[in-house]
Amino acid sequence: MGVFQVVKLFFNPYKLLRLLPFTLIIPIVLFDALSLSGCVSTSPGIPGLYVVSLRSTKNTTALADVQVRIGYFGICGTDGSGFRCQSSSKSSASDAVTANLFPGLGLGNTTTTSNKSSNTTVGSIVGPANAVDVHELVATALELQVQIFISILAGGAFLFASGLVFLVLHKRDAASPNPDKPRRSAILKRGTYGLLYLSAALVFTASLATSETAGALAYASSTIRNAPVLISEGIALPVLQWMAFGFTLLFTLAVPWIARPGYVTSLVRSQKKEQQPDKEMA
Repeated sequence: MGVFQVVKLFFNPYKLLRLLPFTLIIPIVLFDALSLSGCVSTSPGIPGLYVVSLRSTKNTTALADVQVRIGYFGICGTDGSGFRCQSSSKSSASDAVTANLFPGLGLGNTTTTSNKSSNTTVGSIVGPANAVDVHELVATALELQVQIFISILAGGAFLFASGLVFLVLHKRDAASPNPDKPRRSAILKRGTYGLLYLSAALVFTASLATSETAGALAYASSTIRNAPVLISEGIALPVLQWMAFGFTLLFTLAVPWIARPGYVTSLVRSQKKEQQPDKEMA
């Protein structure tokens, strides 16, 4: 009987429309999580989620395949033999990150060190000049990540999660209002709308700022003569951010509908009414 009721629900456009706002939470969480996890690990698809990538403009064979990509909390590097990624932060040292991302492009004497991302060892040296170029790429990438591409999206995701908590509390308060505590009801209502609208605003800001800044850096590096670094903007991560903003905005606009007293209970009551004729027939 349970499966039959679920099938009836999906073939009832009115009920499906009323449940639609709740389903928006799934893509919001998914797109936010994917955007924030870019370049954190070598899991399938994660190295392709980056804000910008950096290449050296020097026309040398050793640096032809060298590329550094950055996300909000991760950095990836490749020398043509696959990507190596790790998490990064303001305290990350460029020397250590370079050694982890490019074990074949060591700085100084040949040493053997463990690479947590790919379990490889440093056993070859391209040359001091090339090693310095790679180190400068990594250092520039870390500086861009820390000083330019600040993760405003993380703040938007946190506010959205907080807004969902306030929405649940607001729904419970609206279902059984207490006339003796009008201030609590007002705080929950204002907190719900304020957090969700501010979350949508921050996600929009993050999407716009990241796209515009990455595009400006890419344009500048391609037009400035003798620029040491060629910067390219990512594609997948900005798209995910804009999709996260779109779904967040839709959910936020649907909150007045969701927050109506009896919105959820009406669904339950209508479901029970449909079950009663079935029980009488049985």
